[in-house]
Amino acid sequence: MKFSNWFRQLPVLLRVGIYLGGNYGLLFIAQVLTGFLPGKGQLITNGLLCLLLILFTGLVLKWENRSWKGIGCTTTSKGAWLDLLYGTLGGIAMLIAVAFTIKLLTGFHWELNPAFHWYQLLPIFITVFLSVFVQELAFRGYPFRILLEKWGEWPTQIIIAILFGCMHLSGNMSLTDILLTMLTTGIGSLLFGIAVIRTGQLHLATGIHFGWNFLQYLLPRAAAQNGEGIWLVNGGTINPSFELSLLIWILPYLIVAIAVFLLIRRSNQRPLALSVSDRNSTGKNASKSA
Repeated sequence: MKFSNWFRQLPVLLRVGIYLGGNYGLLFIAQVLTGFLPGKGQLITNGLLCLLLILFTGLVLKWENRSWKGIGCTTTSKGAWLDLLYGTLGGIAMLIAVAFTIKLLTGFHWELNPAFHWYQLLPIFITVFLSVFVQELAFRGYPFRILLEKWGEWPTQIIIAILFGCMHLSGNMSLTDILLTMLTTGIGSLLFGIAVIRTGQLHLATGIHFGWNFLQYLLPRAAAQNGEGIWLVNGGTINPSFELSLLIWILPYLIVAIAVFLLIRRSNQRPLALSVSDRNSTGKNASKSA
């Protein structure tokens, strides 16, 4: 039996686990290789990781007898590139809405970061985009598609949201931080997932994710997020309790993310796969692999 035939016959969750486990191995390799290069930094690491992930995904797609277009990753569709642009603008608008809401609630103000230099903007842009593309390809490309074909929308959304949330965890987090991270990243994953389902492409999800992350890097919403961006948070008169802090910093994000989720879900674009009949019509190869 050929390896590709054997791989396609594995349970869906096992194939997803192998693919995502391979991604973590690629991250380790990218970090090691970066250490040997003269230009060290997150930009180099993300670039290497992106290249390795594209090669690895291409190999897995070959095993599965699938195409890049079949997982929503294409460079030839004008509409898909417009989705990327609209998604980016939408992600930026979401961040602005949330940031200004928190600003009104807490009374802080933004001031220019004296350590920021405008020549840093392009490397930041590229670094953040590569990071987002890697995440979207890794979670809502091949794994999302085979889970969707097997189990449909909500089981797929929940599984990917849990896996996506776990990717954002670190060993020094408290239980509260873990729960909040799983909540916020989980809602984000559902939003990105519905963008893939409604468009059949990765572009809209990548755009929303990128627009949010890029502006978030430049425009923090709390002093704890101050970093190397254009602005810094300063001032603010509220020192809230834990319960109030959830309302101030988490609730605006949840409201905006859920509103955009519902907006995309109710759009007129044809769903990628929301029913058993849709999944059964995805093709002979997909049926065999499921």
